[in-house]
Amino acid sequence: MVVKTALYLRKSREDLTENKEETLARHEKMLTDYCAKNNLSIVAIYKEVVSGENIANRPEMQKLLNDVASNKYDAVACVELERLSRGNQIDQCEILEVFKASNTKIYTLNKIYDLSKDEIDEEFFEFALFMSRREYKIINRRLQRGRMQAQNEGYYIGSVLPFGFDKIKGDKGFILTPNKDAEIVKLIFNKYLDGVNVAAIANYLNDNGIKPHRSAKWTQQTIRNVLRNKVYIGLLNVNKRDTYVEGKHAPIIDNLVFMQVQDKLAKTPKVTNKRKLSNPLAGLIFCSECGRAMLRTVNGLNFEYIKCPTLKCPTRSVKLEDLERYILDGLKKELKDFNYFVDNYAQEIKKQRSNIEKEIEILTIELNKKLEMIERACEMLESGIYTKELFTRRVNVLETDIKALKESIEDLKNKPIEDDEKAYKAIPILEKVLQKYSSVDTKEKNLLLKLIIKRIEYTRLQEYIDLDIKLLL
Repeated sequence: MVVKTALYLRKSREDLTENKEETLARHEKMLTDYCAKNNLSIVAIYKEVVSGENIANRPEMQKLLNDVASNKYDAVACVELERLSRGNQIDQCEILEVFKASNTKIYTLNKIYDLSKDEIDEEFFEFALFMSRREYKIINRRLQRGRMQAQNEGYYIGSVLPFGFDKIKGDKGFILTPNKDAEIVKLIFNKYLDGVNVAAIANYLNDNGIKPHRSAKWTQQTIRNVLRNKVYIGLLNVNKRDTYVEGKHAPIIDNLVFMQVQDKLAKTPKVTNKRKLSNPLAGLIFCSECGRAMLRTVNGLNFEYIKCPTLKCPTRSVKLEDLERYILDGLKKELKDFNYFVDNYAQEIKKQRSNIEKEIEILTIELNKKLEMIERACEMLESGIYTKELFTRRVNVLETDIKALKESIEDLKNKPIEDDEKAYKAIPILEKVLQKYSSVDTKEKNLLLKLIIKRIEYTRLQEYIDLDIKLLL
């Protein structure tokens, strides 16, 4: 009997260990060999490079599910179950129901799942995807903590380099290094101190064909951004307003020169902008390709669009009303996910946290015992019961145990905040945003979104739109 099989290959966008062609080719070879050994006939292959967060942003996964629902295949093969989804619980339930209703088996390199007949397979499938989801979030949190720690130690973690710098790989991250444009930075500072205003500096650079690296020409604002950027005196901003650390990079501008420029900038009269806010997504949405904040524009037909301001950036624009709808749909999905989590998993997570606290308590008691044993060993050495050699051997063993216990306690204490706390905090805020959004003005819309959203990464290189919504909680 011919088993018509589709291959699903996905490389996570976060996985930077090898390029997408290498990963997908390696996985395709593994699955091709597996299918040949198990008499599976490959009739279709689906490939994509996206994160595992959301089916809505994975066009190939959507096609696969539609084809599976239409009974096109007897089986789907993937390297591991997590390649199908590391997304939210609703997405995972959708995958389960589609494969179950269509009697389509799932083949992985480690296990075959027959969801239509075997309840144990169904339970194992649900549990495996749930654990995969939790692992995915924990890995992301660890990566973020590692990035923040590297930044606090002076490494550069930004995706867009400041003008005048390249970067080199260091022990724990990247280190900025001045490039040939560093002389342009010095020129900007010197001209400003010599009395040339920012408009004239911008015109001078543009007239001489000197370009910034992220746009077509210099503006007054980009000149001011250079003049105010503390990266040029060796500091790095650490994601908090006016919070800086000493960077590992060499400064381009002397501290005295920088302070003189700041004094002069502070004395420059400011023009008050009395325009009403016209973009509800102001300060929230950023281009995933170049990192710049996206802007609102109005075309000749009076339609509002959101577009990337970088010239020749491949990111395509989108109607503002469509983008608002996508974002609100994303928030609705988050709300459903949080409610689903609270209803189904929160109690289990609380039980796990309670077990962790008990484990810490047990390890702490054991740690105190070991410390007391070292004290007793010292007393026995002083009283002559222990020889120096015996004391040394005994203390070495105890210190090894103490180090292991401290590391275990620290690991348990550093476990990230679990999703139940996040869910309980997020649900009322999400409900407020979704309830009020359509009835308030642009400024209030912007304030509502900023209650829950930290940043939105926008991707649209072809027809499909991918929104990576990062919540504040």
